[in-house]
Amino acid sequence: MQHPSFSFIARTVTLVLLAYLVVSAALVPDIELFFHEGAGVEQASLGLLLFGIGAWFLLAGEARWREWQIPAAMALMLAREMDFDKRFTDHGLLKLTTYTHAAPTSTRIIGAIAIAFTLWTGMRILRRNLPLWWARLRMAEVDAWLVLGAFVCGVAAKTLDGLGRKLADFGIIIQHETNALAGKGEEVLEALCYYLIVLAVARLAVPAVRRAAGLEPVAAE
Repeated sequence: MQHPSFSFIARTVTLVLLAYLVVSAALVPDIELFFHEGAGVEQASLGLLLFGIGAWFLLAGEARWREWQIPAAMALMLAREMDFDKRFTDHGLLKLTTYTHAAPTSTRIIGAIAIAFTLWTGMRILRRNLPLWWARLRMAEVDAWLVLGAFVCGVAAKTLDGLGRKLADFGIIIQHETNALAGKGEEVLEALCYYLIVLAVARLAVPAVRRAAGLEPVAAE
């Protein structure tokens, strides 16, 4: 089977994403709902992450298992977007109080496993992928710039998350409308982050690019 080109995947993902967003926005009775949790923008984010994971396993060749930390990182993002860290327990798995105050032992064990796996995944990315990413960024490779853009969008999104609460800790009070706008910006930036990640995965899935990025032996077919 012929490997789909990066441009074909990028165009397809972009068109499907835009079509979904337009239809989703048109169907909600109030455009404000389009930015709420479980609605248009967040659902697009979930779909992008699912597509990214599937695309990696379908297209990444020998690297699909060797570099398992890449789809694992997307799976962790997906779980966080779906609030898996607090959906199934009375105590949030990632909250410090879960481990410093009274909480079921089973919750602490599951939380410890989740945190350990997240740290393991992050360390593998830092050790195996960060040096290669930096080298490719210096060569102005497309995949490296896509990853950088995703990182910037992700950091900006987390900065806007709960902006009113964060600023209140410093004695700064912002208007409700401004805080609501920041919340919308967070959702849009998160979706953009995942969109860029999907494009980076599609680019790295191209055999020649994968080999050049050090994700697969040069002699591999």
